[in-house]
Amino acid sequence: MRWTRVAVAALLLAIPRLARAQVPDEPWSWLLVPLPTYSSLDGLGVELEGGWWKSAPPGPIPTGASIDPGASITRSGTQTLSLTYNNTGRVPGWRFLAIAGYERIQHAPYFGLGNASTISDSLESANGGSPHYYRYSLTRATGILAVQHRVIGPLRVLAGGQYRHYRATPLGGAPTALGADLAKGIVSDTGSANSFELRGGLLFDTRDEEVSPSRGVFVEAIGVKALKGAGDFDYTRWAFGANEFTPVGSETVLAFRQSVQLARGTLPFYIAYERLTSWLPDDGFGGTTTLRQNIQGRWLGANTALASVDLRYKYWDTAIGISPIRLWLVLHADVGRVWNARERFQWSGLHSGYGAGAIFQFGRASMFGLELGWGPDAHVQFGTTVTLGY
Repeated sequence: MRWTRVAVAALLLAIPRLARAQVPDEPWSWLLVPLPTYSSLDGLGVELEGGWWKSAPPGPIPTGASIDPGASITRSGTQTLSLTYNNTGRVPGWRFLAIAGYERIQHAPYFGLGNASTISDSLESANGGSPHYYRYSLTRATGILAVQHRVIGPLRVLAGGQYRHYRATPLGGAPTALGADLAKGIVSDTGSANSFELRGGLLFDTRDEEVSPSRGVFVEAIGVKALKGAGDFDYTRWAFGANEFTPVGSETVLAFRQSVQLARGTLPFYIAYERLTSWLPDDGFGGTTTLRQNIQGRWLGANTALASVDLRYKYWDTAIGISPIRLWLVLHADVGRVWNARERFQWSGLHSGYGAGAIFQFGRASMFGLELGWGPDAHVQFGTTVTLGY
């Protein structure tokens, strides 16, 4: 799940990293702190953030490493435990990722399948005023291994595997959207199941920076195969994405993003909820990393398409040692849609989101953003984004 953190807590983690960043090749550092969190799905909570990290030496691309133990709990009952090893280049030409985790997500989003799903406040009111009509319980135990290797120049290859054990069930008590779809036979894939995926891909990256690029392109093509026998499912997924960054003057950047994700075979709704990525996992179509100003996980389908444009202005730019400190002003617009396995893509029915905001960047891979925008369901919406890195 993606958490919204308060700015003070994010800066608490950033200060010691920035102070040590003046040393080109430092020893391992350690910091683990509890952070207050807020999610539109789970409400208030607390999360442990930090761990061991080795910051990157000078250069535009972060090549640090981290060992991150994590845990969280929220008022809704969501609980998570994880351990992540993320090495983004300490071994020249190689990147390594290992994740072990357990998540008990008590308020996972389910608004129905397909691009035409609707939200009705009257359904929540008609069912005892339950605010959880569009929620369900999802448990995931995860193991992920991935490696990237530079072949030549900006071309890298990706290989990896993922195992997950799932348990998806409607929330008890008042009726829910998932319970209604189970009764109608629209979905039937609840209960416990296992998935084992093998993945591979090609990445082409000419960006001058990874987190806040001003020029270059990043193109990715990824394929995933779920192995029947090793798991309970037999499906294939593909992801194709392109990101382009063009400077407009000395301080302004025009950024474009396009992506398509396709699937064939039996893809349960809770696996369709997962985004296919080339590195760290991500969930949901809708939210701060996909279709912004749309509710987190708002749209659910086996196939997705997304396009966006950002205009970014570097209002302030300084540094502490080798770490940049920047304030970006951003305008963005997103459009996208989902479609199910037996449907074909259509240009009609696109969903959109528009917004403006500011992003404070501390270090080469850490950001805190605030934005205000408009989306089709929530209309005027305020959001925050936090990314913590080396």
